[in-house]
Order: sequence, then structure tokens, then C-alpha cells
Amino acid sequence: MKRSNRLNVYLGAVTACLAACSGPSTRAVATAPPTAEDLRNATVIGLFEKPVTLSDGRWEGEPYVAGGAARPTAGVIADLSVTGDLDGDGSGETVAFFWSATGGSGTRNYIAVFANDGAGVSNRSTLLIGDRVKLREARTVGGRIEVDVVEHGPNDAMCCPTVEATRVWLYDGRHLLEAPR
Repeated sequence: MKRSNRLNVYLGAVTACLAACSGPSTRAVATAPPTAEDLRNATVIGLFEKPVTLSDGRWEGEPYVAGGAARPTAGVIADLSVTGDLDGDGSGETVAFFWSATGGSGTRNYIAVFANDGAGVSNRSTLLIGDRVKLREARTVGGRIEVDVVEHGPNDAMCCPTVEATRVWLYDGRHLLEAPR
């Protein structure tokens, strides 16, 4: 066999092997974003030191003192969530909002991103919005998460925020980041 024919046979064999051995495409397949029902039983990171798993939209920890009434609690804000492809990967994410309390008078509100990775719902990132910040409306616009809030001004009591604002977050596929105001 001539050298050029052997080279062509070799190159053909290598090409066939690469095609056969490379397996399916690594291109991501779009999945449906998590639903409101999925979030009611999700595991949420960032509300406390350890992740908490909600049951029917709520989580309740052990009392701080045996037999005591004060205990950590958390829950999903059921009437406020939005979906969109936040990181440009072709699959939608769900942005949900949660509250947590530690037994005192404050209630801390959070923003969280969830995705459906095929194996189930996964909480990708969670950030504190603030203590007693009132959440009004949320939307996704061009990959951004915009949230209308009523937050505390410099002279507001903790009970009574009065400043209306729109806050913006970005999600890079791993982390939520609040845009500078």
C-alpha cells in the first residue's frame, strides 16, 4: 500500500473513532424552571448556617432552649416569584423570595435562584435583601432581576420602612450579585 493510501486509511480510522467515542453532544438541554409547588418543598441555602428543607412552604427549627417557644423559622413568600433565562444557558431559572425569623421581632427577606438540573430542583444562590424590607413586585428584564421594595430611610423606625426603590440583581450561573445603586 502506498504511503498516501495508508495515511488516508489511518486518518479515516481516527476520524471514525473520534466520532464514535465522543458520545452525545455536551450541549445543554433546556429544562423547565422549577414551579411554585417545587419551591414549597425545596432545600434552601443561606437563610441560616445550614441549609433548611421546607415542608409545604415552611421550615421550623428546634427551640433555642429545651421546652422554649422561641425557635428559628423560615418560609417561601408564595405569591412572589418570577422565571427567566438569567444566565443565558437556554434553560430557565426561577427567582423566589423567602423570609426567616429567629424568634425576635425582625423578619429577614431573601432572594434566591433555583434551577431544575434534571436530577431535581437546586438552589443555586441566595442573598439577604434586608430586615423588614417590604417586597412589592418582581420581574426579569434582559437577564436582570428587578424587585420593587419599600425599605428603610435614614430616619425610619425598624417597624416602618417608607422609601420606595427598585433593586436589581444579576445571576452569572453560580452567584447572585446586587447591581450598584
